[in-house]
Amino acid sequence: MPLELQSLQAMERRNSKALEWRVWRDLAGLAAEALAIGVVFSVLLALAVFIVARAGDGSEASLRVDAASRVESRA
Repeated sequence: MPLELQSLQAMERRNSKALEWRVWRDLAGLAAEALAIGVVFSVLLALAVFIVARAGDGSEASLRVDAASRVESRA
């Protein structure tokens, strides 16, 4: 009877170590995925801001001038 108990305890220790290793591996995988998603999202957001800022430099002013000239030509 004590021999069976010892073997069960030894098996539980092995299983718990394997479980801990799998848990840490899964957590590391999730962290890597989260980091990759964060980097991709940040790059896309920076690209969108760059595009909007770049388009706002001269195109808005030219649109305002065009709209003003159209209003003057109608009057």
